[in-house]
This record gives sequence, C-alpha cells and structure tokens, in this order.
Amino acid sequence: MMFSDLVLYNGKIVTMDSKDSIAEAVAVYFNKIIAVGNSSDIQNVIGKETKVIDLKGRTVIPGLIDSHGHFLTVGSDKKLYVDLSEETGIKSIADIQARLREKASGISEGTWIFGSQEDDSKLIEKRHPFRWELDEASKDHPILITTVGGHFWMANTKAFELAGVTKDTSDPVGGKFDRDPGTGELTGGLHEAAYNILRPEGPPMPTREQAYKGALQILKECASVGLTCIYDLVSEISIRAAIDLKNEGKLPIRVRMDISIELIDPLTRLGIYRGFGDEWLRICGLKYFFDGAISARTAAVSKPYLNKPDFYGVMSTTKEIATNILTKAYERGYRISAHANGDRAIEMYLDIIEELQSKYPRPDPRNRDIHCTVINDRLVKRIKKLGILPTIFGAYPYYHGSKLIPAFGEERLESMFAARSFLDAGVKISAHSDHPCSPYQPLMAIHALVNRKTKF
Repeated sequence: MMFSDLVLYNGKIVTMDSKDSIAEAVAVYFNKIIAVGNSSDIQNVIGKETKVIDLKGRTVIPGLIDSHGHFLTVGSDKKLYVDLSEETGIKSIADIQARLREKASGISEGTWIFGSQEDDSKLIEKRHPFRWELDEASKDHPILITTVGGHFWMANTKAFELAGVTKDTSDPVGGKFDRDPGTGELTGGLHEAAYNILRPEGPPMPTREQAYKGALQILKECASVGLTCIYDLVSEISIRAAIDLKNEGKLPIRVRMDISIELIDPLTRLGIYRGFGDEWLRICGLKYFFDGAISARTAAVSKPYLNKPDFYGVMSTTKEIATNILTKAYERGYRISAHANGDRAIEMYLDIIEELQSKYPRPDPRNRDIHCTVINDRLVKRIKKLGILPTIFGAYPYYHGSKLIPAFGEERLESMFAARSFLDAGVKISAHSDHPCSPYQPLMAIHALVNRKTKF
C-alpha cells in the first residue's frame, strides 16, 4: 500500500478539470497529486507518516504560472541600480536628482550611475527628466536611468559625450534619440536600440554570487504568493544562477527560460537547444523584440498617439532582420516568444510566422506573442489561425492603466489588454506580470483582467 506524504481535506479543491469540478480532499506523494475526491475517499492513502491538514472549508487552487517576466535579474539589480520608484519616495524630478546626487557623492568621478523604475506618470511634473536636469545631479558621472518598463532611457550630457553622440548623430535602426523640435538638440531620451549606442557593452552585470542570491530571494517570494512556475527572459548570468540553484536542490518553483538571440550560437555549440532541461528548469524559446513598450507609450501602432499626432511608436527591427533571426531560431527548434505590443508590430510578427510555418511546418508550434496589446478583429482571427498563444498583461492595467488614457483615449483602451476577446474567439491565452514592470501577485492579476479597473 502506498501512503501519501500530504493530505488536505474538508475543503474546496478547485480541480480545473474539464468539468470545473470541486473536490473535498487531495492527496500528494513525492510532489505529485495521487488522489482527488471526497474526504472519505482519501482515507486509504493516509499512513502514520502522512501530514494531514484540515482545511476547515478553505479553498485550494492549483499553483499558478506567470508566463513572462524578468524575475531572475530583479534581486541582483537592486545592488546595481539606484531605485527611482514611487514606492521609495520618489515624487518629483527634484527627488530623482537628489537620489542620483547621493549616489554620485559616494563613488569616484567617471563611474557610471544607473537608475531604474522611473515612472513619469507618478511624478509631479508628469514627464521624464531632461538631459540638463540629470546634469544637475552630476556632470562628472555618466548617468543612465530607465523607466519601469525598461524600454526608454534618459541620459545626461556626460553619457552622450563618452559615446560621441551629438545632435548630428543619426537615429539607429530600431531606436530613436529624443530631440528638441526647434533646434535638434538632444534632450536626453533614448528609445529602444538608441540605448546600445550609448552603452554598447550593455547594462551592468551582477557577480555570480549576487545573481544567485537575488534569484533565490525572488523565487521564494514568487512561491509565497502561489506561483509554482515562471517564464523568464534570461541572460548568461541568470541562466548560471538558475542552474546553480537547481544543482543544489534549492529551486523553490519551476523555471522556464526564454533566451535572447545572443545566446543561440553559444548554446548550440554546447549542444543545447529548445527543450533542454527537465521539469524544474528548461529552455523553451527565443525572445525577440518587435517594437517599443506600452508603458513608455512607444508601441508601434497604425493610428497615431492622441497626445502626439505625428507619432506612431517605434519598431525595434525591420522585417528583413527579424525574418533572418527568427529563421535561425526556427531551424534550431526554438519556438518564438515575440515582444509585439502594437498592431503594426503584431502584423509583422504574424507575417513572419506564417512564412516560417510554411517553410518549416510544425503541427503544434506554440509560438507566443508577449503583451499582444493593441489588437483588432482581423488580427485575432490571424492569431487563431496561426496558433499563436498571446500572453496578456495581468496586473499592469490596474497599476498603470491611467497613464495610457492621454495616449490612446478611453475608446481605444476598451479593445486593449483584450483577454475576453481572445477567449471568445477560441484563442488560448495566458497572463504575465512582466515583473518588475508590475507586481507579480497572481490573484491581483486575475482581478485586473476580469474587472479592468485602474488603481489611480
């Protein structure tokens, strides 16, 4: 007779089976559910060593999955970036300057200062700081700060000087420098690929120990709110941290990894492809960026932004470049996890997937569109036909939805974050926090998706 390790009884067990049935009890053996039913049905698997918990009518649900985020880097980022979030007391540009000035006072001249989690909608000025305002924090340290969404950066004069970027520098493919419309002078804003011009070596990287400790902490926090699996966009250092945790038996939840294009060749040389790993840690797909961000109001759209009548967002790539990269990934068996927010970006992504599926047909491709925010009925039909799996922002509209009204208007917002539209069309969806862009509490995400209310 096999006895269970754990029995939960006298409760409401949400089974999520095809009938949405509710059971009274569940038995677990070696982290596997072995029995579900009435409390009396479970008695025969209770042994002397079984831990038995009386739920007293409380509800038990399956573990939840956050289908996209940047979890493994969050913990270590706290040591590398100056936190400019509202939660830390930042209410104005003057507060940002003071926080950066404090950082500059403790480090040598010429050392880079990085800031993160800036949110213009939470500032008194309702805008981002300009280049010369960051100069007031320090003219002797190159400064780069990014928004809560991570798709828009601001730099001071020192950072531009070190990169040799002037008002005569052309915008890069897939990026844009903000400029004064009258003089053409750089105002400090960097969209998408423009960041790479100022910082070609990329963002600051944690040590192996910092990455390990940060990953362990955030994964424990995820487990505490009911997440049992996350999908993460990983770097070389965060993959190493996850592997270290797994090898030591310390992964508290399951981790699914999407890699960037830079990692395909090194992993291929090691014989590592999509599917490498096990149930606890596995490589799943290639993450590729097609456009800007909803948070930065730079998603590539077909109708102009209401508050910028001549602005249609930023494409992060061209169709030729994207096709070459995604073909390379498809040839190596990867599924695609595309960052495609606006309808222009989604359209390009669908065109490429249609071509790839014709050339390299897969019966169950499971390619994803991460965010898939600005949609219409025609796009929904194409998404269903191609078997694309949209993953929708969860709690993001609750925390940040109000700042989108000036850019899109309430009428256009009604068709965005469109979980119900996809479900009604028979499209399978998932949801994500995109943490740290929004908190990762899954029940708040469900609330936000269903009720579509904003916090502010």
